[in-house]
Amino acid sequence: MKTYMHESAHSEKGFTLVELAVVMIIIGLLIGGILKGQEMISNAQVTATVAQMKGIEAAASTFRDQYDAFPGDMANASTRLVNCAVNPCNNGNGDARINVNVGAAPTLADEGAFFWNHMRVTDLITGFDGSATLSFGAAIPVAEIGGGYLVGHTSTGVTDFTATEMRPGHYIVLTGQLADAANGTGILTASQAARIDRKMDDGRSNSGSVLSETTAACRNGNDYAESDQDQLCNIAVRIQG
Repeated sequence: MKTYMHESAHSEKGFTLVELAVVMIIIGLLIGGILKGQEMISNAQVTATVAQMKGIEAAASTFRDQYDAFPGDMANASTRLVNCAVNPCNNGNGDARINVNVGAAPTLADEGAFFWNHMRVTDLITGFDGSATLSFGAAIPVAEIGGGYLVGHTSTGVTDFTATEMRPGHYIVLTGQLADAANGTGILTASQAARIDRKMDDGRSNSGSVLSETTAACRNGNDYAESDQDQLCNIAVRIQG
């Protein structure tokens, strides 16, 4: 009987403090590696999105140089551009600007959709198929970080941005939904928006060529509310033209 009890107690022996410490260290390293990996993925998405937006601006400038017209606004696109006679690729009105509010969702039959598809059929941008469906990846390009893009001109108006903060011109809006820019329709955390702004402009939410929507949760004074990881923000980026 004594031998049996001794063997039972020995078999129920738990981990030592050293063993528990080793396990905790391993768990900590795994968690740290996961978090670091997530951070690296997020940074890579931000970098790729910045490159994509710069590419859109370059494509618009190239189109204007080649065709002496702004993409989306070209009045004779149906005759000058191959496969561009059916919405969402058709004729603009030739007034040198996109006739859509900055931050407003386009329709298939306006210059907010034509802008992207004039450049698509001339092989200047990719990331969507140009089909007559108002969604990202179809009529409108997908953003590298998720969501997609809107385009508009300040002379037509602004939606959920502050007109007095914007210099006159064309802006692309990075958003999460194909709807008018508004609180909760964004794709970026305030921290991601701030990183994009710092890479492209002055890092301020309310000045320069990169601006955030007016939602208070995206801003902290002149800066971005980077500690808020729940609010999703829209940003507008000025392009030439």
